[in-house]
Amino acid sequence: MKKLLVVFISVLAFLGFTFSEELDVLPIGKSFYKYNIGLLKINEMVSTSDMKIVNISDIVKKAENKNIIIIGEFHTSYKCHDFQRKLLEEFYKKYKNVVIGLEFFNRDDNPVLEEWRLGKISEEELLKKTGWYKRTSMHYGYTKMTMDIVKKYKIKVIGLNVDRKIVHKISRFGFDKLTKDEKKLFPTIKKELRDHRYFIKMIFGNFALQMPSWFENMYAAQKSWDIVMAESMVDFLKRKKYKKYKGIIIAGSAHVEYGLGIPFRVNLFNKHYKILTIVPVYTPDKNKGNSQAGHPIMKRMTSMFKPATRFSRGIADFVFSVNESEKEHFITLGISGINNKEGLLIKKVSILGYAKSIGLRKGDIILSFNGDVVKSLEDLRMKFNGLKDKKTSSIIVKKYF
Repeated sequence: MKKLLVVFISVLAFLGFTFSEELDVLPIGKSFYKYNIGLLKINEMVSTSDMKIVNISDIVKKAENKNIIIIGEFHTSYKCHDFQRKLLEEFYKKYKNVVIGLEFFNRDDNPVLEEWRLGKISEEELLKKTGWYKRTSMHYGYTKMTMDIVKKYKIKVIGLNVDRKIVHKISRFGFDKLTKDEKKLFPTIKKELRDHRYFIKMIFGNFALQMPSWFENMYAAQKSWDIVMAESMVDFLKRKKYKKYKGIIIAGSAHVEYGLGIPFRVNLFNKHYKILTIVPVYTPDKNKGNSQAGHPIMKRMTSMFKPATRFSRGIADFVFSVNESEKEHFITLGISGINNKEGLLIKKVSILGYAKSIGLRKGDIILSFNGDVVKSLEDLRMKFNGLKDKKTSSIIVKKYF
């Protein structure tokens, strides 16, 4: 059970990057178009209200009368982050007064983010001071694509989250186990949408039904995450200096889709804010058609059309295509471990990481990396993920058989 819990805490942290078509066609949310099905082809972006193909400039123009733009992402999708990079640059060029809020930084990181934005500290110092590789094993390279635009134009950037330990505490023990001060971080926790509960239950599937008390804790954690991200941006835009700014929130797609997560929470804090939502949808590289047992006529008809996927037109204001077969662009080391007297003792090896590909396994001790003594897992991740060519890396390991 403990192992299962750890797995789903990870899912909660990265909600939005393992979506299926089933989750994209739900008739939920408040949109007028939620009962209408749209079709998205490879490399397309469409406006869901009229199903017209659009470009980034069209989206930027549509945001003219909006207060907050919320962009959903698949966290390890290069295409998602490339889209964000281009969109943010267009936004800044047109509106100038823009603040970007990021899921993977905390509110407490804001002074450090400001130092980095103004060129007072290096990117390496930013990662160390915010504890990026203490909090997550995800490669910073994806977020760096956004941060490069921030740095280029010195765009205001803020962290949206609170310490993940608090949210993990909710997912394990329930909201009632928080201290009074911790509970104050989530002022609208008792308000929820039935459609949102249904959506999150669909994400967790059978586990939500087989372990109802476990799901209640996980659902409370999900709501808490939505609340703090929404409140962080709303509170920032309340400040006199930033009242005329447009807020751009970047978070996992499940926090954005159908307007049920962050968008709902934003309007609980300020019902007058106008919101624009943008989410990715996976599209296949080839037409799946029917199975081998499918009707021959249906197979022939399928072959006549370009690959496409269905989605509910209530999912967001705009959707853009991400190839279903897209591989991770940045390779992570893929281990967890603890330091002992000799070096870093590997406790777990990820199936998808670099460590697995070179034969590292649980129980091995990493002594050095590229000639440097390994001081911590955070230090090792930072050095490894900073390499442009992983083939040049040299890891000295003490193995136990």
